[in-house]
Amino acid sequence: MIACGGGPTAPIVPTLKVASISPSSGGIGGGTLVTVTGTEFGTDASLTVGGVAATQVTLVGSTTLTAVTGGRTNAGAADVVVTSGGKSASLPGAFTYVAPTGSNAAPVITSIRSFGTRPNQPANFGDTGETLTLTTAISDNETTPDRLKYTWTGPGTFVTNGTTTSWTIPADYTPTPSQVTIRLTVTETFTEGAVTHTNVSAPASYVLNVHNSQEEILKMGEDFLARFAQSSIPTNDVLHNFSTTCDDGSGRAEEKSDVDRNRADLIEDFNAFKIQRRGPVTFVFGGGLCQLPDGRQQRRVDACSSFAVHFEDIDKRTGVRGGSEGIDYISAVLENNQWRLCHSSYQSTGRYPSFRHGSAP
Repeated sequence: MIACGGGPTAPIVPTLKVASISPSSGGIGGGTLVTVTGTEFGTDASLTVGGVAATQVTLVGSTTLTAVTGGRTNAGAADVVVTSGGKSASLPGAFTYVAPTGSNAAPVITSIRSFGTRPNQPANFGDTGETLTLTTAISDNETTPDRLKYTWTGPGTFVTNGTTTSWTIPADYTPTPSQVTIRLTVTETFTEGAVTHTNVSAPASYVLNVHNSQEEILKMGEDFLARFAQSSIPTNDVLHNFSTTCDDGSGRAEEKSDVDRNRADLIEDFNAFKIQRRGPVTFVFGGGLCQLPDGRQQRRVDACSSFAVHFEDIDKRTGVRGGSEGIDYISAVLENNQWRLCHSSYQSTGRYPSFRHGSAP
């Protein structure tokens, strides 16, 4: 006969549980690396401390995870909550947020400057794909600048070494030209008693004028020459991208005279017009000059470009068809954050019967 007794003991099913958090206190600014132990932590585990989501949650195993506490405004005891597998478990009041005494002031960003890759490149100016150097001045009475953390936000890539940062503007950034705002915060970490605190500076903004100077200048040059090759377009419309003040306005004035003479003497055949870019734009920021092969100079400019062109025309007086092939050298200047054309100097490499001086730009 089988003796009666208690039924078989049911197996114990593990449940999600939070057992401890270490360290058990940290600054209200957050940033404290904590280790949480318990049971049944899954790969989807998340952590909140005092209702604030922790970051950088890393599962070490089913009984351990690490994370970085978030910040909050008020000090005091806070619940530690782990959520995993659709369930949550808490350890009430297990972590204490501690406020700093206030004797350590946050860093203050006093200035930001940018430096381009070209000599005399203007401040607050950059080109797509260019890597600028950003320098920052910081005021902090307790921590040297090399021990602070610099956090930049904005398009592109930031590589920081202390107060100096290399910023690479995305090569495909659009639209250009446009103003781009990047922002910086500086974080100081310090210890009072046994608690580590963080002070974060007020954010500072820096506005940069981003261009695709190669395309902007070359397209303006092409636009000018294509308009020149259409006799129906009035002189002022041909010169709409020219500066009226560059080199005291002499470049535009000379070009206006050339276009007016062309319009008076010739009818351009736009169907025969050809143009080709001759290499990239070169930059001579700071009132430089473009040196032409024939010895002429285009002065007080910021950039130099050139185009191979072919014109065909009809002489209004004789009806004879002719034209010219040559190189047109076009300079540009940066005015009020806009590229403007400054000079156009034409060098003929081949002439046709009706071509006369002044019939090409």
